[in-house]
Amino acid sequence: MGVKICYECGAKDAYELRETIREYEGDGYHFEMLVKVPFCTQCGAPIYDQESEKEIAQRANQKIREQRETITREEILEILDSYHVSQKFLSRLLGWGDITLTRYIGGNYTPNMVNSNRLKELRNPYVFQMLVQSYENEQPEQNEEKCLKKAANGVFHELNRLKETQGKIFDAVNWFLSHASEEVPVTHLALQKLLYFTQSWSAALLGEPIFYDDCQAWVHGAVYPKVYEIFKKFKYMPLPKVEEAYELKEEELTILNAVKKHYFDVYNAKALEEICHRETPYIETRKGYSEEESCQIVIDKEQILKYYIYLSQRYGIDLDNMSNIKIYLNNILSSS
Repeated sequence: MGVKICYECGAKDAYELRETIREYEGDGYHFEMLVKVPFCTQCGAPIYDQESEKEIAQRANQKIREQRETITREEILEILDSYHVSQKFLSRLLGWGDITLTRYIGGNYTPNMVNSNRLKELRNPYVFQMLVQSYENEQPEQNEEKCLKKAANGVFHELNRLKETQGKIFDAVNWFLSHASEEVPVTHLALQKLLYFTQSWSAALLGEPIFYDDCQAWVHGAVYPKVYEIFKKFKYMPLPKVEEAYELKEEELTILNAVKKHYFDVYNAKALEEICHRETPYIETRKGYSEEESCQIVIDKEQILKYYIYLSQRYGIDLDNMSNIKIYLNNILSSS
């Protein structure tokens, strides 16, 4: 500690540290904290000490973050490390001042709940990719191209890590998102149905599905809960286009290309939902439920397999001839 001056009586370095209780209250937090601060031994007045107050502020902000469940300093640093971005550049991506993250990481400033939640969402690589794409559309400065490239590499790495932990279904997810465009984006609703048709046709035509995840018979059609958790924030907004972060066999790509060509390239998300609603496995699973009633029953894979083998035989669909899918889709949508 440097020289301490009492601004009440002018005494220099005539102080003692005393314990006192400070109360902190605000949006989402309320607590008391025991602190030690200098008091003048001549007149008894408290003495302001910058070093002591900085340490007290850091402790208080840590408690505020804990009570609010605010993102921690360590979690922010992990995000920066995952996507290979600087504090300054991430602040810019978020539309904040250049030193905002530096202040949060320093511990003297606590993010409000809105900013904290925005930062937490960035742990999802698809959310981060959307942030980068939005920034690129605003014509960033030329000297930021290197930062954007590093961020893109970070996203690619995180997408691959997500696949490793969440399974091959995200190979299919990334394949569809890599084939999206601004003119024809993929929405979450459409993605869920495309995954269902992909799993169903691959099971029937390849002898095993591309991925084994269970789907449930929700109100808006077949839904994979694991995928829902990743993309629920997007609601009806377009999902981000991603790089080719997938590993798929040739015959699996045949299935995916056919689903894209005959489903996604022709029908909107609501039509894809309607196709699912009219198919036997979905109808049978939701027996006893009203149209708008929540249901989380898994659609039985054996029932799906049986139905899609029947479709392949009736319409003459196989890996060498998948064009007849369009005849089936026209029939099912035109039926009453």
